[in-house]
Amino acid sequence: MDVRKKEMRNGLVVLSEVMPHLRSVSLGVWVKCGSRFEHADKNGIAHFIEHLLFKGTARRSTEEIAEAIDSVGGQLNAFTEKEYIGFYARVLDEHLPLAFDLLSDIVLHPAFPAKEIERERNVIFEEINMVEDSPQELVLDLHMEQCWKKHPLGWPIAGSKKSVAGVSRNDVKKFFKKNFVAGNMILSVAGNIEHRRVQRLAEKYFAGLEAGSPTSFGEPPSFHPGRVVRRKAHLEQTHICLGAAAPPIASDERYCAHLLSSILGGGMSSRLFQNIREKRGLVYSIYSMLTPYHDAGTLTVYAGTAHETAAEVVGLTLKELARMRREPVSREELKRAKDCIKGAMTLGLESSGSRMTNLAQQMINHGRLFELEESLAAVERVTAREICELADRMFDPKGFVLTALGGEDGAALKSMPFEAPSDAGKA
Repeated sequence: MDVRKKEMRNGLVVLSEVMPHLRSVSLGVWVKCGSRFEHADKNGIAHFIEHLLFKGTARRSTEEIAEAIDSVGGQLNAFTEKEYIGFYARVLDEHLPLAFDLLSDIVLHPAFPAKEIERERNVIFEEINMVEDSPQELVLDLHMEQCWKKHPLGWPIAGSKKSVAGVSRNDVKKFFKKNFVAGNMILSVAGNIEHRRVQRLAEKYFAGLEAGSPTSFGEPPSFHPGRVVRRKAHLEQTHICLGAAAPPIASDERYCAHLLSSILGGGMSSRLFQNIREKRGLVYSIYSMLTPYHDAGTLTVYAGTAHETAAEVVGLTLKELARMRREPVSREELKRAKDCIKGAMTLGLESSGSRMTNLAQQMINHGRLFELEESLAAVERVTAREICELADRMFDPKGFVLTALGGEDGAALKSMPFEAPSDAGKA
């Protein structure tokens, strides 16, 4: 890795990685102010601002922003997560100055036109409608609401129609001024670049940014076991989430948790896929996912199945969770999971965009940069016993959250116990 880190006078951290075999460059601005930093009555404001920053600046209209990136065949986009917002551009190396000019203009000098705010508010209403019409997305939102009850991590990133309707132009400007400051941002660049040129461009376009300070994460969330069963008419399947608390993103157990999730439901060779889809044909889709945050985390199993088999799928999943608590995984299974994760980590760093993202996320989550070999070695050191011990702590039946969304009342799911039968190891 040919990586540099430089902190500008205003506190903006600039990260750059040289990839001389490419012709592309990816530039990203990462702001640590996702939806977890909102007030309940303004839920969705971070995502709203992400949209609005593309709706005109002091120098460019919405059309001129689009024309500027299209004229060089580049890509320009953004996203909002629970703990940060990302804005990025990908262009040919010769157009790096344009990428800096355009992205800095969007991120630092938005005009927030009143007409665009109202127009984009309606766009977000339609985005919220789309989630209501997508049962897989909706059940995940309901699940996180239960997991992190009464904490911003449990709120939907897009907000609700009521909360978004209550966001004024003044609210937008106040949130932007507070959070879009140098001390709360990271600038990340990767591709066919020169470090000195990146630093000069960063000084040119970002030196005038107010210093500010990092946004506080506030109180850590509490995990709330329980169950939510919601009926939604006309659904042909019951959509299920079964989850438990997991280590936070910088935990020493993070690699162990990723391996656990991979073995449980990370792919076609995983236990859940093989036992519930391949052997029994009860589902089309079933998988587990790890969702770690700064000071908390969840592991969630998702499945979609017929209404009459929903309780059976949950029962079989509970058996697999109980089995992971009692029995260390086999040597072959552990090796396969390690090779899978190490392969994904390596293959995921072959583009300028993925490298740019990797630099920023490491700095946000860990405050330092890791060599790939360091992370691969950490994966390799995890033992079967460590996975079993972590599973034993995570999969206590008293700590589960079960969320179900289907076209029937889900009576069996409301009453079924979370304790797996005594023959759990025979699933």
